[in-house]
Amino acid sequence: MFILFGAALFIGVSLLYYFVDFGVVTFSEIFLTISSFLFAIFTGFFISRQGNRYSEIRDVITHFDGALSSIYRHSGHFGEKTQHAIGAIVKDHYEKILSHHAWDYHFVHPSTTITSIHRTLTEYCGDQKLPSQQNESLASIMTSLESLQISRKRMVALQAERIPRPQWGLVYFLGILLFITVTIIPSAGVLLNTILKASFSTSVILVIWLLHEFDRLRFFEGTMGEHSASDVLGIITGNK
Repeated sequence: MFILFGAALFIGVSLLYYFVDFGVVTFSEIFLTISSFLFAIFTGFFISRQGNRYSEIRDVITHFDGALSSIYRHSGHFGEKTQHAIGAIVKDHYEKILSHHAWDYHFVHPSTTITSIHRTLTEYCGDQKLPSQQNESLASIMTSLESLQISRKRMVALQAERIPRPQWGLVYFLGILLFITVTIIPSAGVLLNTILKASFSTSVILVIWLLHEFDRLRFFEGTMGEHSASDVLGIITGNK
């Protein structure tokens, strides 16, 4: 999608620059230098920050999925019925994510995954005295549940760290200024100038689009954490 859009944009802009003469402005080179410098600084900073945000969320999702997988495996020490109940909770958690293609589904909709797991364990354990192996497994599960809470809070915070509107306004302003400055450089009937202008203008638009995709965490195809979620479901269904 990104490559096709870029190619179509480049061809369209090339035809426009080749056949249409936008005139000559004396100080176009000065404006081009200044706007390029400012645009590069701001977009470079934002893309770097959003790229780091994407990586952090991916790591936290992996940790979250690992903790749920560990809880399911340890629940096997409490009997098949208990493990099946917890497996159903975990399965429902990931099926909603994958069916809606939204890694943050449980952050924008009510979620009872953690409380349901805790309630299931409470119903099994009650006040009874557990064997040492079950005690160790229960302690491990409780540690994982605490880890899930921390990971969830971390993901909620990272999900909200989007670029504010005023900063988007600045990026758009610099992008438009840069695009106009490039456009007024003479190129009609000159193939080399046309290619260079089209390449530069296309790059400006694609950089802004790339920044949008990072900001919405949709740069890569598919759902973030999709493979990790599928792996956990494979464990529950016995395919892993």
